[in-house]
Amino acid sequence: MHVDLTFTPAELTHCALAGKVAVVIDVFRFTTAAQAALEAGAAGVFVVREIEEALSMRSNDPSLLLAGERHALKVPGFDFGNSPLEFPPEDVRGRKIVWCTTNGTNAVTMAQQADQVILASLRSAKAAAQYVRDRGLDCVLVPAGLRGRYSLEDTWCAGYIAREIGASHVSDSVQTALIVSECFAVNDLRHSEHGRVLSGLGLDADLDYCLELDRSSAVILQDKESGWCSLSHVG
Repeated sequence: MHVDLTFTPAELTHCALAGKVAVVIDVFRFTTAAQAALEAGAAGVFVVREIEEALSMRSNDPSLLLAGERHALKVPGFDFGNSPLEFPPEDVRGRKIVWCTTNGTNAVTMAQQADQVILASLRSAKAAAQYVRDRGLDCVLVPAGLRGRYSLEDTWCAGYIAREIGASHVSDSVQTALIVSECFAVNDLRHSEHGRVLSGLGLDADLDYCLELDRSSAVILQDKESGWCSLSHVG
């Protein structure tokens, strides 16, 4: 098994994804929030890159809920923002959610050449590693980054997952992520560039939630035919 890593989604254009599992990571906050919504009973999550796509989907199906952000704030006209604390079961149980964010949903759409796409966060990191190990497929870790640039928290999470996978063959970028995850404590990630932005908006409770390690035994798996994402329990 070989594990590779792209520090930003743009690097996927230079990465062969066929036959591999792509693990998309957006710690602050999309993959964490999507996990929270699905664990609260949402029937599925569909990712889009543009706000107009989400609005168009709802115009065709008014039962859909919309979630997402621009500049870390809820999109006007959407039902939810991108906070993992916004999804009580009574609001989302049995409902499908279309999601659009600055970083995470873009990364998912750019990873579509992979045989399988899963979404991971710190809360599901060990579960993601076990999912990859159990299938024995080569893997590409895809940190979503911050507006097209490197992000500390996503790289840290990728390094943590890589260590848990324990593959014998890893790329130089994975080696770098492993070092990052060894040099910083998980709570240090709240002081990353993105963490400081969220803290400045008064979203410290979101940071607390996003930085909790290994609270879930499920990963988010995208159905390759329909594009809808749902929980897949591991173990």
